[in-house]
Amino acid sequence: MAINKVDLTVTQLVNDLNEGCTWLKKDDLGYGSIEIKYGATAAQITAIRKHPALKNAETSITIFNIIDDTQSHSDQVIDIMNKAERVESVSDASDAFANL
Repeated sequence: MAINKVDLTVTQLVNDLNEGCTWLKKDDLGYGSIEIKYGATAAQITAIRKHPALKNAETSITIFNIIDDTQSHSDQVIDIMNKAERVESVSDASDAFANL
């Protein structure tokens, strides 16, 4: 049996989350997941998330809205990221996992 040791730092994981990575592949918003990036299983991710410094750590993404101020209609907003609904559903799912 081969044992692979992977050293992860809290800072490293928080940076991944701040860059849009999700904890689990199934929740991936298109930026990757920590599960896949480090070759972890869902059970290992659950164990990692129990670390006191990571208990409340969640994915952070930035959504840009471009407001066309050259037009007379102030309601012309273009969403660059059309995943707002997915973000809400992933947040609900991550809330469920946070309670494990």
